[in-house]
Amino acid sequence: MSGSALLAPPVAFAVFLAISGIINYVGKVIADDRGGTGLHREAYASGEAPPEASAPRYRLYHLGIGFTIVHVAVLLLATAPLDLAGLIVGLPVAAILGIAMAALGRTVRSTTPH
Repeated sequence: MSGSALLAPPVAFAVFLAISGIINYVGKVIADDRGGTGLHREAYASGEAPPEASAPRYRLYHLGIGFTIVHVAVLLLATAPLDLAGLIVGLPVAAILGIAMAALGRTVRSTTPH
């Protein structure tokens, strides 16, 4: 098998699936056998109960979405060929990235408390 064949998505997926299966098997073998009941199933927070129930906060959600959009756009642009076909693909991707970031920025500004 040549080196480029290992980079084919189905082959790479199969390799990583096998590696994750091996890691899972080793984890099950070395894990401590415990029953389904007991205090070992509860979260430990320095021995004290939390003062009140708290809901998750999504203050950095917009940052995560923006990073994801930029990351995918950079991957698309980095793998585009350096010719006219790449330009035809790259310009719309860059335009969509700009529109998405402008919309995200507008959303962040409108939801930020003053």
